[in-house]
Amino acid sequence: MKNCFLCTLISVSLTVSFAKADGHETFTGGLDPNAPINMQINVCTLKPGKTQAQYDRLVNKYFEWAKKYDVETTTARQIPFLTHANPDNPNNYDFIDLHVSDFETAGKGWDLWMSTPDGQKLNEEWGSLASCDVKMAAVEVQWAKVEELNSDDDRIAVWNWCSKKEGVSSEQLIAKHEAIATQYSDGIGNIGWATVYPIIGGANAPGDFAHIVVYPDMKGLMENQEWFAGGGWKARSDYYIYADCRGSEAFVDTILSRPGS
Repeated sequence: MKNCFLCTLISVSLTVSFAKADGHETFTGGLDPNAPINMQINVCTLKPGKTQAQYDRLVNKYFEWAKKYDVETTTARQIPFLTHANPDNPNNYDFIDLHVSDFETAGKGWDLWMSTPDGQKLNEEWGSLASCDVKMAAVEVQWAKVEELNSDDDRIAVWNWCSKKEGVSSEQLIAKHEAIATQYSDGIGNIGWATVYPIIGGANAPGDFAHIVVYPDMKGLMENQEWFAGGGWKARSDYYIYADCRGSEAFVDTILSRPGS
């Protein structure tokens, strides 16, 4: 049932004509903000005795490998910052790496990773350093300051997992997202907002989809929090007529590599 809902929601989203970015701006790598985007999500825990520095050296080797085979992605590292974790419910991972690209590049990259000798060598090293659960998701950009997202490498990303309420149609939910993007067309401290739909490996995801709101810094996030405390909570309460949400979590979001960098 969950997968049927996601298929319907995504297909409806992609038929909607809505300007999510001004002009004909594209994200680094030629990604169109008005088209679906692939996101590979690696949820990773370092193995005992292994360090982040060792893992990062491997990641840099991967970037060189991806450049060699023309399968570069925009890669971001997210570190838990303000999360739902507590002593009784700790985070069960160390970091999350996000690889963002078009779908063709993602497929070509994995085929080469699994079939080339240097790809297999890197894969073996990867498995020796960390345990990573790999997921695939589709991203729909709701609103973006494309130029700022293309140039800002150190951000704060806020995730909020949600599920559509019973009796609310996919069309109604899409229309609500559009209305929010139109109402707050200048943003409120943020530089981007997207919805992420888990497609492969997401059966245990905390919701049907996630909102990701990107801020350039903590100042931007606190601007949004001030808006919320000053009455913006009413808008969130209105959204909860359409969906049940888990609550926001913030991550330190660092761009590690972009195509052509």
